[in-house]
Amino acid sequence: MKQLVFATCLTLSALPLSAQLSDDYKNQWASPAVQQRIADGIREHRMGNFTVRFTDKDGNPVSPGDVSLTQTRHDFHFGANGFMVKGFKNPKEDALYEEHFARLFNFVTIPFYWPELEPEPGKLRFDKDSPYSYRRPAPDLVMEFARKHAITPKGHTLVWDNPRWSIPTWLPKDEKIMEQKISKRIEQIAQRYGHEIQIWDVVNEVTDRHADVLMPKDFAFKAFKESERVFPNSNVFTLNFTTAIWKRSNKREYSADYLLTESLLRRNAKINAIGLQFHNFSEPEYEQIVKGKEMTPTTLFNTLDLYSDFNLPLHITEITVSALSDKGPDYQAVMAENYYKLWFSHPKVEAIIWWNLVDGTAAPAGIRADGSVIPGEDKWKGGLLNRDFTKKPVYDVLDRLINKEWRTNLTVKPTANGASYRGFYGTYKLVTQLKGKTYEKEIQCPKSGTRDIVVVLD
Repeated sequence: MKQLVFATCLTLSALPLSAQLSDDYKNQWASPAVQQRIADGIREHRMGNFTVRFTDKDGNPVSPGDVSLTQTRHDFHFGANGFMVKGFKNPKEDALYEEHFARLFNFVTIPFYWPELEPEPGKLRFDKDSPYSYRRPAPDLVMEFARKHAITPKGHTLVWDNPRWSIPTWLPKDEKIMEQKISKRIEQIAQRYGHEIQIWDVVNEVTDRHADVLMPKDFAFKAFKESERVFPNSNVFTLNFTTAIWKRSNKREYSADYLLTESLLRRNAKINAIGLQFHNFSEPEYEQIVKGKEMTPTTLFNTLDLYSDFNLPLHITEITVSALSDKGPDYQAVMAENYYKLWFSHPKVEAIIWWNLVDGTAAPAGIRADGSVIPGEDKWKGGLLNRDFTKKPVYDVLDRLINKEWRTNLTVKPTANGASYRGFYGTYKLVTQLKGKTYEKEIQCPKSGTRDIVVVLD
């Protein structure tokens, strides 16, 4: 995540509290062409036709009664960062955090920021009983949470040149030594987590390089090659870009992000996915969005279509939809619903990751000597929950989309050829009866794989 400072005379308090979503905004998203593309995309790319056939233990066909199918998990990655797992002083708040997280999400971003992971050379905070660090729980702690709720983990990030968030103060300012230390860090993480965490942001925000920070030459390429060397072949490596990628894409194949991706791939860097952040950390930008001038459906689709050139999955890796002005929470809900539907409809998008679940837990401006937090990105009110864990309108929107509109729950009457249906990709609980006995089975209906499923009723 990138800390952005905007030189502007427009302050948060100067925002017009009576600002309304403009007609331009509403009309763009209500456009029949946009709505048709979204609807067609979700139907075509997120659902499939499946047939379940039933046999006895000897493989002979059998004909059960009605088949109930309840989707229990998405194939698609819906997630958030897990930076506040066991991060509250009140155990009841920790429990509420886990409850709300697990209700919405099947994917969690785990912090591997170097300064807090290795505060002193060789002293690694991997273990769940490691000393507390705000918004930086030990990886083992988040892994325990992920296993408990069957949530897929993702590691963030292996290499980043941000002096505050990702460069330890003890790291020598010598390129050769830095390269050695980076290689050692990647190897240590791979040895401990390479098999259990399959998805990694290998490098972060390279095209928004901190020019004043010393880093080994061509560190992004080297990070991918080193990760390929030490991680299992099954791991998915992501190249993660800042929110500016959505605006820079108007330069199309000559944008810095596109050119970097192309260069790394031409040199055989193992890039398996492209990450696009989506933080609204600017009052002027917020005003332009409300007016329908920025982050329009056209520009969003154009960016996704452009990076589809690489035929790689696209991950929306970090999302902050601000809730500014007196109507902010309502607008946040409207915007989030529009964004999620568009992203979910696109064939190359495979993950959507909200950033901070709870207001008041975003990246701080600093930590005081007594351990108290100086608010920073909290000003954007980008959580799904208020600080007291009451639901904001945006939480209910995502709950409706993820757990209702985009889930399949139906009953099918089998024919001689089995039970056929069309549903969202994911895991299902199947219940049926045969000869007075009830059977409950778990079946997988993935986007990639067989569409003909055999269930044994023995």
